[in-house]
Amino acid sequence: MKEQHLEILSDGLKLQAVLNTPDSSYWPLIVLCHGFLSHKDSSKYRLLAQIFARESIATVRFDFRGCGESEGLLSESSISRRWRDLQRVIDQILDLEGFDGRMGLLGSSLGGYLALLEMSHNFDIRCAAVWSTPSHLHDLAKRLPEVSPVEFSQECYKDLLTVELLPRLKNVQRVLVVHGQEDQQVPLDHASQLYEVLDEPKALHILAGADHRFTASEWREEAIRLTLEWFRRYL
Repeated sequence: MKEQHLEILSDGLKLQAVLNTPDSSYWPLIVLCHGFLSHKDSSKYRLLAQIFARESIATVRFDFRGCGESEGLLSESSISRRWRDLQRVIDQILDLEGFDGRMGLLGSSLGGYLALLEMSHNFDIRCAAVWSTPSHLHDLAKRLPEVSPVEFSQECYKDLLTVELLPRLKNVQRVLVVHGQEDQQVPLDHASQLYEVLDEPKALHILAGADHRFTASEWREEAIRLTLEWFRRYL
């Protein structure tokens, strides 16, 4: 596996990203989208990059603005602004040498929400997998003062209530939804709501006993296995 660091501009801010590529001349690529307070270098995303490379799939993992090593303030990283970050990352990778044109998205929690937003209008993306992903952000808006280390701007609060996902998913296809049965942060009914409005082909897998982060190794391994099978089929 080869590793290359990328710097991507979004609204004048420098986003930090890592491209991992397999030992082959041409490869499909998955963009990895981290959650609300996570970052690109967590053990989960490093593991995904390694496993996907062994399967001849490249990955780009990046920090949204205000997260990890990227510039910007976390308190101003609204849904709309994070969505623009994802779009800028996608724009940047289209011209990468070795990229064969097949692109997918993998997002966890809020990263899954953003991946589905992008899927709703970007028809160059072939498929997606979303883990522990909310169908709406109203609950997060209520809990924000409790879970956030910073005070978010009013624009961020507004976005959580107004950037709706479900109405955009009517014609979105080839999405895998994976959710933990015991997710305490994003209740299981969110996964059912996503699955209900998505178009075929689609799949929903509930991991028995699993929490929001799939912290047990067997939960994470199963989520990765299901995701790899999905990408092999539709990427």
